[in-house]
Amino acid sequence: MKPRALLVLIAIAGVPGSAVAQGVTTLTVALGQSAPLSGPSQALGEDIRNGALAYLRTLNEAGGVHGRRIELATLDDAGDAKRALANTQRLAEQMRVFALLAYPGPSVSRDVLAYVQQARMPFFAPVTGAQIVRLPGRTVVTVRASHVEELDRAVEHYAGLGMKRFALATSDEAADAEFREAFAHALKKRSLKPAASRSEADVILVVAAQRPAAGLVAELRRPRLAAQIVVLSLAEATPLARALGAGGAGVALSLVVPPLERVSLPVVGEYRAAMEAETGRKAYSAASLEAFIGAKVFVEAVRRAGPSLTREALMQALESMTAYDAGGYLLRFGRGDRHGSSHTELIAIGRDGKLLH
Repeated sequence: MKPRALLVLIAIAGVPGSAVAQGVTTLTVALGQSAPLSGPSQALGEDIRNGALAYLRTLNEAGGVHGRRIELATLDDAGDAKRALANTQRLAEQMRVFALLAYPGPSVSRDVLAYVQQARMPFFAPVTGAQIVRLPGRTVVTVRASHVEELDRAVEHYAGLGMKRFALATSDEAADAEFREAFAHALKKRSLKPAASRSEADVILVVAAQRPAAGLVAELRRPRLAAQIVVLSLAEATPLARALGAGGAGVALSLVVPPLERVSLPVVGEYRAAMEAETGRKAYSAASLEAFIGAKVFVEAVRRAGPSLTREALMQALESMTAYDAGGYLLRFGRGDRHGSSHTELIAIGRDGKLLH
């Protein structure tokens, strides 16, 4: 082949909508991720990276999809929003990845989302329930319920049991405006008003990450309040139950992915085996399961898009997944609808500290 013809082919390969898209070769599809692999959120970042890698490892060992391996490059942002934006720009402009996958919540900012939208880059499964990733017209694909949906379902459940007085307990008032707005909306929708104080509440909804959530639950338990305490999924169920010990008995926990112990669900069994193969440990978490599911959804969309993979073909294929069963976890996408799940469920901590499903 003449050099000029070769240059033309290379140029065409990087043009969206061409036969071969940016980040796609005959042998590989390149994905990018920014995550805290150092700093205070390091454990979360590693969990989410490993969850995605666990699924991709299993896929690639089985031959990939349409003959291509799917490879994930993760850049450390230490949980800093500015570094996450710089990493996203590097992934898109220098490393030229095809799509982004499974950013942890600390790595998702309005600036990152604005950049992704401008670049028209598919952004699959950010591990956060924040509303900013669910704004219409974006190229963001979610695989879990939002914080708003999760809080609303918790209120709906207990209101259905005849409980009428609800209170909200948060760890950071400045950061929790979204939850407060969702809480007010959930009560108004059911003609309810918030309890005058926590001591008068039938149900107290705790919105906090694991460590502050454990502190809030302990604080609420000291005066021996009769209220039902419900901790939303910002706090991981298993480590929270372990941290609370006997003091956690009776506390309800809200989940947005299936319980890690529910091995009767194919996706949970598949996830646990893949995580053991990837890490060499039985190190499970809801966040890594969410990333695992996100990787699985991405791969299914790639499979449906066919061998001539482009970003446009990928998003069109996603919209055909109107009832995709990821292994007992159902996702529904559609035309213009890129938010696949509103699934939430409640479990409880038993007297022995074990989780009751």
